[in-house]
Amino acid sequence: MTTVSVIRNQIRNALDYLLEAELAQYATEVSMGPTVVSWHHHGREGAFIESFEHPTIDQYVTWLENGDYSALLYDGSIIQLSYEVEDGDVTRHRLSYFPCPYNLDRALLREGEPLAEIVELYRDSDAVLRSPVRFDFDRQAAVHGHPASHFTINGVDCRIACFAPLHVMRFLDFIFRHFHRHLFAVHLPFFATADALHIGPASLEDDERRQVHFAWDIRATATGGAIGR
Repeated sequence: MTTVSVIRNQIRNALDYLLEAELAQYATEVSMGPTVVSWHHHGREGAFIESFEHPTIDQYVTWLENGDYSALLYDGSIIQLSYEVEDGDVTRHRLSYFPCPYNLDRALLREGEPLAEIVELYRDSDAVLRSPVRFDFDRQAAVHGHPASHFTINGVDCRIACFAPLHVMRFLDFIFRHFHRHLFAVHLPFFATADALHIGPASLEDDERRQVHFAWDIRATATGGAIGR
């Protein structure tokens, strides 16, 4: 049975490792409510960007200023992790990775200056065109062209169907495996644990199976997971 406490501990343990391994500079407190596990922001000014919007550099800076993230990675990229749980099942999640839009001087980062201020120093330099990516899950919002579990990249209308909701370790494995390959190899024992971690049954519909989609091994779980591939 999945609970907010279980999800909260999974996220906290993952963030603790990222901090201890210096893969992350900072992590916010994990916020836990009756049904929602998310991050505890510093004090938000303005509305948080919703999943139907595509983030910009200005939004990235606002997130930095508000502490609207779960982890600030070593290079200025941010990770956002939030789950909703009801009746023992994950009903929604938003797992987002926003790469830093500039190649920042790591020495400045190590000095501990507020990252939002460092980023402002780079505003007149060339931005690096790296797309944010996001794994979303919401079975109730699923319609044709909007899979319950999907991966978004480049634009909000690009929703690539995914086999099932995603465990936080599966998400971190994906991010470091594909965007921080050198560090993924160094910390392989940590990321290798993701292979056996699942948070729910398959959500892929028959018509989505016929299209290009993301799939991974799903094993039987106490919450009703199905065996598939």
